[in-house]
Amino acid sequence: MAVARLAAVAAWVPCRSWGCAAVPFGPHRGLSALLARIPQRAPRWLPACRQKTSLSFLNRPDLPNLAYKKLKGKSPGIIFIPGYLSYMNGTKALAIEEFCKSLGHACIRFDYSGVGSSDGNSEESTLGKWRKDVLSIIDDLADGPQILVGSSLGGWLMLHAAIARPEKVVALLGVATAADTLVTKFNQLPVEDSGRKNYISLHSA
Repeated sequence: MAVARLAAVAAWVPCRSWGCAAVPFGPHRGLSALLARIPQRAPRWLPACRQKTSLSFLNRPDLPNLAYKKLKGKSPGIIFIPGYLSYMNGTKALAIEEFCKSLGHACIRFDYSGVGSSDGNSEESTLGKWRKDVLSIIDDLADGPQILVGSSLGGWLMLHAAIARPEKVVALLGVATAADTLVTKFNQLPVEDSGRKNYISLHSA
């Protein structure tokens, strides 16, 4: 699928619970600059080189179990949201985790349901189900305020998660964020595919 080539942009999301001010970041700013501006309110952890991650599973009674790896560290934590059918062991996910290790920040990377080591069938996956996956990670695994890093399609899900959980998401960082790709593709469908349009609408909600 086509991927919108957008510059990585990070922006604060106001959050009264954590007292974070709204500070915009331009394209020249990155994750390091973002973390440097965040007040350190959590105790420092052991040196990053001693931190290790192991494969774990988030058990969900009525939904597929999600495979994830969680790096302990200081707040705010980082959650990497991968692109379409991307794995948590991809190059970008591993690079984000190594970067968090170098600064001592917490980090979570995971596989969507039906992808990688997570349970489920990829052929039955929808954007709506993957949105629930992201919210499950935020609700059940993340401690304290979080910075969401969304890659490609993960950038679209990142925006939905920020809207749904404003009390926990303090900042967003998009990597080639495909925020408009789905809408563009949807509008390009021919009129005779109206049934397909309805299907996509129902299964992407």
